[in-house]
Amino acid sequence: MNAILKSVLRTFVRAARPHLEFTGLLQTSGVLANSAAVWRPGSERVLVLAPHMDDEAIGCGGTIALHARAGAAVTVVFLTDGRNGGGLGALSGKARERRQAELIDTRQREARAALALLGVTDIRCLALRDGELAESSELAADKLRSVLAQVRPDLVNLPLFTDEHSDHRAASEVLLIAADGLRPRFTCVGYEVWTPLFPNCIVNINETAASKQRAIERYESQLQDADYVRAAMGLSAYRSIGLLGVRDSYAEAFFMCPFTTYRTLRAEFLGSKAGRRMADKRNGATSATPTAEQI
Repeated sequence: MNAILKSVLRTFVRAARPHLEFTGLLQTSGVLANSAAVWRPGSERVLVLAPHMDDEAIGCGGTIALHARAGAAVTVVFLTDGRNGGGLGALSGKARERRQAELIDTRQREARAALALLGVTDIRCLALRDGELAESSELAADKLRSVLAQVRPDLVNLPLFTDEHSDHRAASEVLLIAADGLRPRFTCVGYEVWTPLFPNCIVNINETAASKQRAIERYESQLQDADYVRAAMGLSAYRSIGLLGVRDSYAEAFFMCPFTTYRTLRAEFLGSKAGRRMADKRNGATSATPTAEQI
């Protein structure tokens, strides 16, 4: 890890802790000073951005369920349509298009079933083309802006900007563009999917781990190519080592900080050598305007 990235991470941790303390989100009993803070999700207004239908369950499904149980208003926004989510193989032409249409419909049904298990009913879809979110970030932001104004979230969960997947990294750009001019005061909660992150916040999900697992299992179309259930629950088991003194447990890990700090840290990361290596090569926006639909 290069020196610039280490500096960004140190800045992130220093910036996030005072904010968490101020908003009363820290529960630090039994946690060492240099470890990630243990946080108990409450009844905040929560907006979850998921580039694909299953990212929310994998990255923060247990935390979503805890919010819902605490009476939080939780809205999940899927940024892409999921058309490239497996099973395409060597298909081409009309056969590929038919399979993609089937995948879009299938993944929406799976998402409704999965989120019902997590206690979420407010589900939106921006319907950008799967795999092309970076190229469509302006269009996605136009639709997300109205959702931000309507929901007025306290917390926005999204894949951290260091994530390996290009659509996941683009989610941060979509949020930053959408929030421009809205004077955002929400806290960003970066979650991990493809790339483990350096957390400053740990959530004990023992109460909701079973719901998280069942939610991931509902995405049957995605389990044909990879065992996301085993991978996600294994990561949650590993993350529980941050819950000092708690055995046989599950946890989810996050980067958590105010929006303005998140924006600054992302800019610094993109300017680093690691960030430049991960940067998307954009080929221009698509011509079709997406719609944010209830699904």
